[in-house]
Amino acid sequence: MERTSGAGGSRARNLVAAAIVSCAAIALGACTPTPTPAPTYSEGTCPDGSGVTVVVDFSEDLSDEIVVRCALGAQQSGIDALEAIGLSVNENEPNAFPGSVCTLDGLPTQGYPYCWSEGGFWGYWAADDQGSEWGFSPIGAGQGPLTEGGVIGFTWAQDFVSDGPRVTPGGDPLPAG
Repeated sequence: MERTSGAGGSRARNLVAAAIVSCAAIALGACTPTPTPAPTYSEGTCPDGSGVTVVVDFSEDLSDEIVVRCALGAQQSGIDALEAIGLSVNENEPNAFPGSVCTLDGLPTQGYPYCWSEGGFWGYWAADDQGSEWGFSPIGAGQGPLTEGGVIGFTWAQDFVSDGPRVTPGGDPLPAG
């Protein structure tokens, strides 16, 4: 028997070809890597006003670590800047007041109410730029926006004794004394 290819055979081949192309496109799409999100911070102070420099002094009473990072770009608030540099704010703290900082990266581990009425608080400091001096921030951590080129600092104030961070707004250690 001789095989003839009429309009129906051509249509069938076109449908099969379309199905193969569609499957290949789906398969290739599934193999396409997800784009890497843009970084939200860099280590150290911000160069040339490219963001908000964030200093976090965990003090000797917590981890004795000092973090200095640049939250890239404009920041809506101090809390947004903290999150942009990769620190968790008030994680697992349902009683923390909105717009405030009770715990940073889980410290103090005692959480609320220790961070409000029993052990201390996170002091919020600010400087106009890296060459300025620290001053206690006139706004809360949940307020803003923050100006690019500005510097903010958070220091754990054990027993409610609040000193500024142990580094300058430019990230340099403060002189002893």
